[in-house]
Amino acid sequence: MSNVHQFTSKDLILEKACEWISAIDRGLNKNEKEQFKLWMMQSTAHQDAVYELAQLWDELAVLNELSSLFPHRNTKPQKKKWAFSSAIAASLFAALMVCSYLLISLENGYNAEQAKINYTKIYTTKVGEQATYVLPDGTIVQLNTNSLLEVAYSKGRRQLLLSKGEGRFNVAKDPARPFSVMAGDKSFTALGTVFNVQRNTSSDLELVVTEGKVMITDPSVAVSADDFKDYQLADNNAKKVRNINANIVISGEKAIIEQSITKPITQLSVDDVQRDLAWQNGMLIFNGEHLSDALNEVSRYTSTRFELSSAELANIKVAGVFKAGDVEGLLESLQTNFAIEHERLGEHMVSLTQQTKS
Repeated sequence: MSNVHQFTSKDLILEKACEWISAIDRGLNKNEKEQFKLWMMQSTAHQDAVYELAQLWDELAVLNELSSLFPHRNTKPQKKKWAFSSAIAASLFAALMVCSYLLISLENGYNAEQAKINYTKIYTTKVGEQATYVLPDGTIVQLNTNSLLEVAYSKGRRQLLLSKGEGRFNVAKDPARPFSVMAGDKSFTALGTVFNVQRNTSSDLELVVTEGKVMITDPSVAVSADDFKDYQLADNNAKKVRNINANIVISGEKAIIEQSITKPITQLSVDDVQRDLAWQNGMLIFNGEHLSDALNEVSRYTSTRFELSSAELANIKVAGVFKAGDVEGLLESLQTNFAIEHERLGEHMVSLTQQTKS
């Protein structure tokens, strides 16, 4: 008799658990219920995986079905106050994406209508690249340079994770499925909206709203369809908004988040909006920024890096309109307008010095 036992990896268990969750969500027939009970009885690891995913999936029908099949096990979510870091939030989001993917792949007769409900995909852009995508529900996403966006649509939610970079979101209206973009330590929920999110670091973010409203919350706050209409009609003084420490930003406003703290919301002029969103037309607009800050912005669109010879040079204020990624055009403009000379120190390094007056 062999003493070798076949072990099932955690990934395979998770995959099978996701299959069962999706099957429960659509409804089990008599034969499937028996198969599910047998699989659950094979291992406590099977049971733990299913119940953990059921809590995460947060569908009442799934939890009720589990309660009827296994009445002696508690399936009610425990009321805990979770302290979500960006890493934990990202992990939860990834688990949702796995289940959403399996929902799509396991259903027979996959079609475009189903894709509007269950859809997962990862979108990326390279340094210097910009791209526009239309999601199955009609939402239009425009990604800026060096961006990574993960999309996960399910029956009750539309969730996106901006891991890096910047994106503009023209959100298709669907009050039954709130639309949220998670970026770093914050989540941005559309309330009938066109908005732009720039992720500088996990705790430093920028939001510009050009249509409708956006609500900024911690990633642990999930906006349900039942609450969606209330938030649409609310403002920052509403009790419901204050209770979740949220901020509502309306059209023509900008929110800057530094070290995970949302600064006072600012009203933007038309020129301000055009400058902040010029990248959507492949341009960069500067209006009095320090040269060092302007060059940091330019560097987002190219592999070229800049070395400044002095603090005085770094603090020169510059203005102008430049094509994103056009390093040669920038260097020519700096030489013509500011007498700033450049020297290439390698393929991707440029040294800048200012000519002294004789």
